[in-house]
Amino acid sequence: MKIVKRLIAAQPAALLTLFLSLNAVAGQEPLELAANIPLPAITGGDFDHFAVNLEKNRLYVPSEVYGSIEVFNLKTGEHIRSATGIVKSPHMLALIPDKNELFAADAADASCDVLDAADLHLIKRIALEPGPDFGVYDPVSRIIYLGNGGKGAESDFSYISMISIDRKEAVGRIRVDANTLKGMLIDHKANRLYVNMRDKNRIGVIDLNSKSVVQTWTFPGLNSNAAIGFDEDNHRLFVGSRNPGMLFVVDSNSGQLITTLKTVNISDDMTFDAAHHRLIVSGADGVDVFAQDNPDNYRLIQHVDTSGGKTSVYVPLLKRFYVVHTKGEQAREAGLQIFKVND
Repeated sequence: MKIVKRLIAAQPAALLTLFLSLNAVAGQEPLELAANIPLPAITGGDFDHFAVNLEKNRLYVPSEVYGSIEVFNLKTGEHIRSATGIVKSPHMLALIPDKNELFAADAADASCDVLDAADLHLIKRIALEPGPDFGVYDPVSRIIYLGNGGKGAESDFSYISMISIDRKEAVGRIRVDANTLKGMLIDHKANRLYVNMRDKNRIGVIDLNSKSVVQTWTFPGLNSNAAIGFDEDNHRLFVGSRNPGMLFVVDSNSGQLITTLKTVNISDDMTFDAAHHRLIVSGADGVDVFAQDNPDNYRLIQHVDTSGGKTSVYVPLLKRFYVVHTKGEQAREAGLQIFKVND
């Protein structure tokens, strides 16, 4: 017993690895590496948020600094093309399946660019405030909510522009008193939009009826929050905090903090897998997979090295999870990792 206590005190990381290994022996791990596709031409700079076209079997990945949209075969991972010279600094992408169009936030050109998803030629540029970055597409209202202004415009407030995908123009905007807006998602049951006000260490709650911020939530230790996820059925909002990496679980009805857990630092994406009751968090330290035992209790069941890749997407229909990493200290070259998601 004394030896065990001594090991726990001296080698917590080793014991965590042993625990996760024993779990793997007991049953198959949730994520299993299936492919690693190199991107040697991209020599630096972050990637941003993906778009998925199931019908056309395409995955679109924006490279912010290289200024490209990388196109992959969604099922095989084959790298099909690197489209440069169209969107100068692509950030969030939104795929509109019935139009086969791709909307791209262009931070360098202060616009939302509308592209033909087949060949990526430019259809239209929609002018915005400087620095468009993160956004979310609502297929119900057919509106893209896209953050812009703020830090990019040297302002202490930002806008969330409402872009009609049918009219291909901004049809309104919502002011948010923060200069850096990151993760966004829509709660259709409550008709709300949640947004990370990163520079304020707060979560903004926007009423989509009044088109205004009606509440902001913050908690001790919440810092530089960017990644966001949602369990709509159980009203649980998941928020990633940085330095240190922490996961905050919040009741989306009341704004009450349910629990916090340690997770990867500099998280950029997270996905709630409702079918398996799991939360997948990707950050600079890799990917953490948490099991949801019930809406109030979560536990780490797997940690995966992703070579610094922190931007990700999960495609439930294919049971595939995709992570992209850049060339840097953790990787000799940029690349896309594809993981099989096990039951």
